[in-house]
Amino acid sequence: MRLHHLTVTAFGPFPDTEVVDFDELCDAGLFLLTGPTGAGKTSLLDAVCFALYGTVPGVRGVKALKSQHAPVDRQPEVILDFSIADRRFTLRRSPEWTRPKRRGEGTRTENAAATLIETTSGSEHLLSSRAQEVGHLVSDLIGMRPAQFVQVAMLPQGDFQRFLRATSQERHDVLEHLFRSDRFSRIEDWVHDHSRKLRDRSSEGQSNVQRLLDTIADRAEVTLPGELSGADLASLTDDDRVSDWVGQVVGDVRVEHSAAAAQHATAGEELTKARAEHDRVERLVRAAARRDQAVKTLDVLEATADQQSSAEAALADDLRASRLLPVMDLYDGALRADRDAARARDRAQDELSTWRAGTDATPVREVLEGAPVTPDGWTTSALSSTLESARSRAAQLDALKPRAEALEAGRRRLAELDRALGRARDARHEALTKREALPAREAEAAARLESASRAANRQESLTLQLTSARLQLSAAEQRTAAEQRLVGLRDHARDTRDRAADARALMQDLQERRLAGIAAELAGRLEPGEACLVCGGTEHPHPARPAADAVTDADQALATAAFDAAQDDHLTASAAVSECESLIESLRTQAGGLDPVSAAAAVADLSAQLEDSRTAEHTRAETEKELETLAAERDQMLECLSRLDNEIAALTEGIRSQDESVLEISRELEAALGAGFDETSLGRLADELRRLVALLTDAQSAFSASLFAAERVTELRLQVDEALAAHGFTDIDHARRASLEAAKRARLEELLQERAETSARARAVLDDPEVVALDADAVPGLAPAVSALAAATDRATECARSLHLQEQTLRSLEALQVRLKQALDDWAPLRENYVRAESMSKLVRGMGTDNQLQMRLSAYVLATRLDQVVDAANERLAHMRDQRYLLQRTGRAARKGAQAGLGLEMVDQWTGDVRDPLTLSGGETFVVSLALAMGL
Repeated sequence: MRLHHLTVTAFGPFPDTEVVDFDELCDAGLFLLTGPTGAGKTSLLDAVCFALYGTVPGVRGVKALKSQHAPVDRQPEVILDFSIADRRFTLRRSPEWTRPKRRGEGTRTENAAATLIETTSGSEHLLSSRAQEVGHLVSDLIGMRPAQFVQVAMLPQGDFQRFLRATSQERHDVLEHLFRSDRFSRIEDWVHDHSRKLRDRSSEGQSNVQRLLDTIADRAEVTLPGELSGADLASLTDDDRVSDWVGQVVGDVRVEHSAAAAQHATAGEELTKARAEHDRVERLVRAAARRDQAVKTLDVLEATADQQSSAEAALADDLRASRLLPVMDLYDGALRADRDAARARDRAQDELSTWRAGTDATPVREVLEGAPVTPDGWTTSALSSTLESARSRAAQLDALKPRAEALEAGRRRLAELDRALGRARDARHEALTKREALPAREAEAAARLESASRAANRQESLTLQLTSARLQLSAAEQRTAAEQRLVGLRDHARDTRDRAADARALMQDLQERRLAGIAAELAGRLEPGEACLVCGGTEHPHPARPAADAVTDADQALATAAFDAAQDDHLTASAAVSECESLIESLRTQAGGLDPVSAAAAVADLSAQLEDSRTAEHTRAETEKELETLAAERDQMLECLSRLDNEIAALTEGIRSQDESVLEISRELEAALGAGFDETSLGRLADELRRLVALLTDAQSAFSASLFAAERVTELRLQVDEALAAHGFTDIDHARRASLEAAKRARLEELLQERAETSARARAVLDDPEVVALDADAVPGLAPAVSALAAATDRATECARSLHLQEQTLRSLEALQVRLKQALDDWAPLRENYVRAESMSKLVRGMGTDNQLQMRLSAYVLATRLDQVVDAANERLAHMRDQRYLLQRTGRAARKGAQAGLGLEMVDQWTGDVRDPLTLSGGETFVVSLALAMGL
């Protein structure tokens, strides 16, 4: 980065506008800011840092940057023109400041502001106008955050020694960020992670091999050798000791399997012989039992022969009776039909007599009174003539029915027209009422629309205000939390400062005490006859004695390490305080000076206003729709009134016409049926006549069916008598007694069938050659053969189980042997890759025997950069200290476990001593730190 111009206005000690032309000053390559105390030297550097990051070094806050000597209404501002590589930028920044109000009394706080502009080919391009975003852009462009920029490029007075006395890790972080070499740290992390992944995969492969070996030992029921488990397993996989042990185990199991197979074959032969003998004896015993049983069966059949004769006679009688059943069933059916027909005929006569005595309908009574009924009752001819008369009278009434229905329909239509006319008149009255109320409703809706429009138009403005208020509320809440955290950070910073001061005092005290007792320390190294390192003498008559509280080199090293740690803690705590203060100032600017309660109240008020505005937007849309609806309703009312007037006129004319039609039909029916008729009586008379016709029709059918049934009974009786005589039965009852029920018939047939089958089976057993050849006295016992077979079976089962177990074990071990070979083959490349990757990981992380420097890869790269910084610093230091002191980088670690490679030490070229920078005096530390800062 290169500075070109700096312009400050009302900033620090400068009340007016001051301009610094760095291009003119840098012609010599180096320039000096000089002046009395308070002249503003540091303020110019503060202005550069403030322009870039919006903060200043040290403990000064950004709220005190406005010049106290400038007019109260003059705006403080810093303008910095700078370039990075081939890009040119102009940065304009103002701190938060307070000015008098332009109207009224009191003051107004102006927020901090910043803009960043890039100049390209003579044209300007605005990169950002937000203060916080400008700070992030500058950090990305320069490559350093504010704390690193202050530490590396703009050391404030009193802080020059921070980088000089920093630890190797702190220098590593600064140089890595400054020179953008973090890719080497990422390489270290990747190599380490890759090594761990390969270690896990190799461990998984070893676990698989170990698990298979344990399984093989368990299946073979042997003990796994101790050398084939644990960490020694990896060293045994290359000389085939694992495979040899597994092969031996599998071979032993094969031998045991062969022995079990031989025993199983012998037991099988013995079992075959025992089973053959058992089968022979069992056949003889079964044949003797079958013979005895057959003899007993034939004896029982002969004793019960009379049962067979009775069953055969009963079945013969049933066969003859079954041939008469069809004609007897027909005769029984004819008798039942004759009785049913007679009952139906009598019932029809009773119903006709009841109708004739009880009906009051004139047409029906006329028809029944004219029927030619004899004293004995109705005849077929009387039924026919009466039915014809009833049908004729019913036809006459049916001819008048359409006119009666037309009369009824006309009267219903007349009533409907009267009701429709009433509804139309009511609707016209309602429409007139609504039309008169429309103007007032339209005026009220127009007033609501105007009010809602005014409220809805504020929605966009309120949305922006609410967004800004929420940001202020978030900043205010974060500021409160940060202020609470700042109290703790300041207390911690004070504690670390006190501990660092105590550690420094102890370190200096120990250093002075050691220097005071250095004579005794040197005297302790004297040997009789050896030359003294100080005076060269070989006699030591009075060597100095160490005091009781003499300080050793180890004591001093421990005190120095304690001071380094305390100083590091103090620097870290101070940086945390500065960062927290900067954050609080930034949050205060973002919050606009509001506390969380005020900001929350503002958010709630704006939220309520915005919700009211959104509600008004909805109300406006609804009101507009309502006005459109009212206009359409007004048009509809006019149209409705016109339509209703036309409808009322049409209904009035329809009522008049329908009334004339009803009167004409009434006169026509009265002339045909007499003066007292009504349309309902006509329908009732017609229904009565139809019911009479149906009754007469049913009676006629019943009379015919009764006559036919009587003739059928006579005919079938003759057929039954002939069939009884032909089959040897005296009457119908005799034939029915001979007929058997189905269940009894089935039992008799089953009895005869079972006796025939039982006799056949028994004679077949006696005729069997095996039974014929039996000798009653030569049948052996079965128990000895059963015992021998059971013993042979147990022996064969045990041998088969043992062989099965041996086969399972052998197959399992052979499969495990194959899997173990595959697991060993899979593990070998994983193990080799892990060993190689672990070696590389230790190399890049400064560990292991291959890395003799014991430096990390990133530190090794940054060491070259640090050497360049040291060379540049030594050029300045040589002029400032008469070439006495020389800075040099050391690869030694400051203490065990610390990072090596980025240490610094001082070479006193006058004495040849090499010193730690911590041993420099205050003035020496200032000069060396200044040279190192300019080298950076």
